[in-house]
Amino acid sequence: MTEGETLNVWFGPRLVGVLWRDAPGGIGFRYAPDWIAAGGFAVSRSLPLTNRRYPPAEGVAHRCFANLLPEGAVREHLVRDLKLPDTDFDLLCAIGGECAGALSLLPADRQPASIQHYRPLTDTELAHLVARRGRLLVAGPEDERPRLSLAGAQDATCGHASSPPC
Repeated sequence: MTEGETLNVWFGPRLVGVLWRDAPGGIGFRYAPDWIAAGGFAVSRSLPLTNRRYPPAEGVAHRCFANLLPEGAVREHLVRDLKLPDTDFDLLCAIGGECAGALSLLPADRQPASIQHYRPLTDTELAHLVARRGRLLVAGPEDERPRLSLAGAQDATCGHASSPPC
């Protein structure tokens, strides 16, 4: 794993594991030892809770985490507007903090926010949001970055009721 090619996987404030990208672009995963020791859950039936690594060559971790990303026109819009290479790992780096499901994927130097900040909307702000409905806003202030975990931005997920999608 090289610096800049890893993402930490979080469930709330708890570190679940680490994703990494290999040279050809495959994605691997390994659960954090503390997650296992504390009785964490498997994030997917295809990634059972174990100390073993899920190397990129197997493709299991790649398929699971790529499924958190939007598809079709939403994906194309993000790639174009964020000026990203159209790879699953690059998209996870860019929007992993707001992908579908209960997991957050963040660079190693970032942690999930411990306190959520909410603010009331004025009537004008609400009207602006409603007028924008159906269009993604990918450039702008921190609080207006894409929010993709809402219904409609993700066409497919897998998993079961007791675990996050994957």
